[in-house]
Amino acid sequence: MAIPDPNWPRWIVASVSDHFKDVADDIELPLLVEGVDEREAEKIRAMNHFELRIHGPETKEVSKGYFRLYVEINLLVTSFIGGAKQNAHEMTQFLGLIQQAASEDIPVYRYGLTPEVDDESFLGCLKPDSARSEAVTVFNFGEIDRERHIRQSAVDGRYRMELTV
Repeated sequence: MAIPDPNWPRWIVASVSDHFKDVADDIELPLLVEGVDEREAEKIRAMNHFELRIHGPETKEVSKGYFRLYVEINLLVTSFIGGAKQNAHEMTQFLGLIQQAASEDIPVYRYGLTPEVDDESFLGCLKPDSARSEAVTVFNFGEIDRERHIRQSAVDGRYRMELTV
């Protein structure tokens, strides 16, 4: 029986972070990656932003040397209501673009700082899990803080990747 590669979680987190960093740059919305950007958290939490959380991978050896990896991605979007230039539909616009990016295949590369294993080559693709009709879902939580006028929504995605070792 083959065992999962201990580098898979790191490569997945780095690649997913990179994918959504590109989205953040395009829509000019700061991204906070849980476990990576902790020092920036307090500064970012005072403005419109989104946060990325990655759960997994859960690995299952389907047959000898053939693995199916399952990953869940959660993107929490926070928007501060108010101000003269506030667009009433800004949150919805952010959500649409983030949902679009979450609905794409996410390429996974061997990113890291150890040249022996982290050669930045392509590993595989995380694909929205088509076995679930709700592979990518938007949740609207509404105004969660009436004093500070904070709204939150989330985009959740479930993905799978198949690898042969």
